[in-house]
Amino acid sequence: MTERQNADGFPALLGAALRDVVVDDEAERRAVAAFRLARDSGDRATSPRREDDWRPGSA
Repeated sequence: MTERQNADGFPALLGAALRDVVVDDEAERRAVAAFRLARDSGDRATSPRREDDWRPGSA
């Protein structure tokens, strides 16, 4: 396969992959509710790992 053939096929493959995504609405609702509960609980027992903090100058 030539590089040009590969380049032509990539957008089609990516588009097909994205269109095939099935979202479980109930699971998404539960995940968001759990995130909000954890965020709003005020319990900061653990700090984010340094590698998870992407703020400038945080290293």
